[in-house]
Amino acid sequence: MKKKIVLAVLLFLMSVLPFYLSGCSSFYSSGIFSVSRSRREYFSVLEKWTKKADIYNKLNTVMYIRATYLSRPFVRAYAKEYAKYYLLNSKAYKEKFNGLAPAFNSRITLLVSVYTPKKSYNNMDSKRSIWTIYLVNSEGESIMPQSVKPSQKKRVFLRKFFPYVTDWSKQYIIKFPRYYDKKSRKLFINSGTKYIKLIITGVNGKAVLRWNL
Repeated sequence: MKKKIVLAVLLFLMSVLPFYLSGCSSFYSSGIFSVSRSRREYFSVLEKWTKKADIYNKLNTVMYIRATYLSRPFVRAYAKEYAKYYLLNSKAYKEKFNGLAPAFNSRITLLVSVYTPKKSYNNMDSKRSIWTIYLVNSEGESIMPQSVKPSQKKRVFLRKFFPYVTDWSKQYIIKFPRYYDKKSRKLFINSGTKYIKLIITGVNGKAVLRWNL
């Protein structure tokens, strides 16, 4: 009797297993695997447009810096990743992307994450800051920021898109003018620009972060 029961169970499993496996296969190929691939694609773009630099003074840590240049390719990837989390359709995704367009159309924007052991050093948004910040391009031209402001996004949100954000770092949105010379309409970044450098310098040291264009 027991043998008959076992045989019946085996026959049942053999009949339903192919269907079950095919269902799992289609689920993973259209679900988990595609999400994972999308995440890898985003991180690949994030890595390309993110640079880092550290400042030391006599072997003591002064500052850890991580900065993402909000270029057009990065903003497009960010909007796509955002759309995935918030289940936006194609129309909403386009609206999100277009809403972020000023980040690269009218100015040069960077998200800069800074950690300093001394809290008083982490004051780039202050008029009394000990740090000077500017951009330099491959032609040797330099521009100062239009604004340096703390990011208004919640830390839990930023971490999902910028994993280098920590509980101890402070995030800034730094905006630079698009034009080196507005009167002559000379762009700071043009078709001939090979790279840009973010310079953060002060009495305690200097950091240089470079993006090849």
